[in-house]
Amino acid sequence: MSQSTNRKEVIEQPMYIVWILLLLGLVSLLQYTIPIGIYRIIYGVPQMTDWMSVPVYEYEHAVLWKGRVWYQVMRVGPNSGFGTAILTSFDPEKGDIVESQWTVPFPAIGFVADEDRLWAVASGSVIRIEGEEQDEFKPRRTLGRPSEPFLYEGKVAVIEMTSKPNPELLVFEKGEWNSLGDVAIPFGFVGVTVEGKPVLIPVSVQSNVGAAMMDAKVLQVDGQYHLFVSEGAVVAYRPGIEMAPASAMAPNNVQSVVDFSNLKEWEAVCGTSSMVRRGGETGWKVGLLNGEPIVIATDSQITSPFQKSSLKAFQRQHGEWQQVADQSAPAMLSLFAASDGKKLYTAVQSFTQTLRIYRLADAGFQRTGVFLKAPVAPFQEPLQRWAQIYQWVYWPGLLILAMGISRLMSAYLESQYQFGNTTVELASFTRRGFARLIDMLVFWLPNYILTVAFGMASQEQIAENMDKLFDSGPEGLLTRLIWLILGLVISGLLFLVINSCLQGWWGLTLGKWICGIRTLRTTLRPCGFARALLREILIIADTLFAMSIIPVTLAIAFSRYRQRLGDMAADTLVIRNPAIKPVKVPEIAVVP
Repeated sequence: MSQSTNRKEVIEQPMYIVWILLLLGLVSLLQYTIPIGIYRIIYGVPQMTDWMSVPVYEYEHAVLWKGRVWYQVMRVGPNSGFGTAILTSFDPEKGDIVESQWTVPFPAIGFVADEDRLWAVASGSVIRIEGEEQDEFKPRRTLGRPSEPFLYEGKVAVIEMTSKPNPELLVFEKGEWNSLGDVAIPFGFVGVTVEGKPVLIPVSVQSNVGAAMMDAKVLQVDGQYHLFVSEGAVVAYRPGIEMAPASAMAPNNVQSVVDFSNLKEWEAVCGTSSMVRRGGETGWKVGLLNGEPIVIATDSQITSPFQKSSLKAFQRQHGEWQQVADQSAPAMLSLFAASDGKKLYTAVQSFTQTLRIYRLADAGFQRTGVFLKAPVAPFQEPLQRWAQIYQWVYWPGLLILAMGISRLMSAYLESQYQFGNTTVELASFTRRGFARLIDMLVFWLPNYILTVAFGMASQEQIAENMDKLFDSGPEGLLTRLIWLILGLVISGLLFLVINSCLQGWWGLTLGKWICGIRTLRTTLRPCGFARALLREILIIADTLFAMSIIPVTLAIAFSRYRQRLGDMAADTLVIRNPAIKPVKVPEIAVVP
């Protein structure tokens, strides 16, 4: 037996090679240039300076005012002013986001609001927003490390946590920060549990590191003040603000100072090893719910984006602080809580830069249904539009490429293959492409059904359920993720084995059966399971892990028997079906 080759080898057809390469390059070029042209016609020419503007969202100092949560959005880019943010708001029950016409310094230390006015406090300025008017004040005194602002006797105030022995109470009036004196707080304390109750124990500290290593927050309701301070990992509370007596020590005195405040008036609220991070950035917030103070804390540390954390709420009941709510959350990047005295909303900003808004009620944390997606840079939306247009051009381009290559192959090369006395018709590039496309649809359909069933069919679904990532049980995302991965692996293996069996025994898959082609060995016999399996596995190399069809296109167009890499390794062919014909032996006239 002998094998016949194409009428002319590819190497003997220089024009064929030129036409193939030109067709491949032209289609690839059109697949990119046509979407760009369509995009320009529909959306115009994009401005690169606008594309490079990236929004930076700051939720940590959000405030609830007039039923909306207000926060800062700064845009960093060629045409964006550094240090200025747009005041933006969203409805915590509906989620609609609206940019206002007001700008505030970025980053602002915090916001405080009453019924008619909103104040934004920065280290060197104070912004007042009232009605449609916005006024900016530039006090002579620059704030160092103040607390979040609050209202003190109807005026904006902060507690300046300086390196002095005592922090100062500063009130903003007539455009300036005025000191009302020092505030008595306990420097250096630890929390211990005695008979099941948290108790504060004072420790001695150096005066030059006293208040600078602490954090303070103040709530005001009906003329009553609630003061909270934290040191290390413990939050302490006392009703009212006590002013400290004048100290004879100089501000820079570094002598050891024994706590001068009465810890009996302070109560331990809560504390975990990771609740508070030194340097002013805290993992706890305070708010008011039905007129009562609430502390929101998280026990998350920023060590891994895959770490689970939890939100905890503490409320004073019967003279003691108790945990009243607990909610699982993803690893925390920052914490925000906003309240107006009656309602309190909170959320954890995770590494995915998304926010799921919770409403704190008597029954605990409740989802409001609002899920804020991650900040999107302006250039991402044009790219998404271009990608959508590209998809509509890409697939017709592949069809044109397949038809063009098939036409060139039939014009320049012999399409028949002979083994012994049998001649077969080699499958065209177009038929093989359609067959593979059908097979891939068969492969992706059950996988898509699985991802939809497990709630992971899109990035939005995954991000929306990040707060359940490490929860076990039927409601936990981790359990669903494990089952989804297992299902996808089993589905892929079943597809590979079934296709290999069908091709090994009958040379067919669903796509090949529909397109009228089949896979055989070069001896025109069934290739067997092992060869079919090898052939299917090597499709990964033929398509560069499904990233490009150029390698498989060049292999089929330039190989001797229209073989891709998998065919060469498995010694197989793809032929028309039915196309097996015996070779006609010419009759030999016998001369008597």
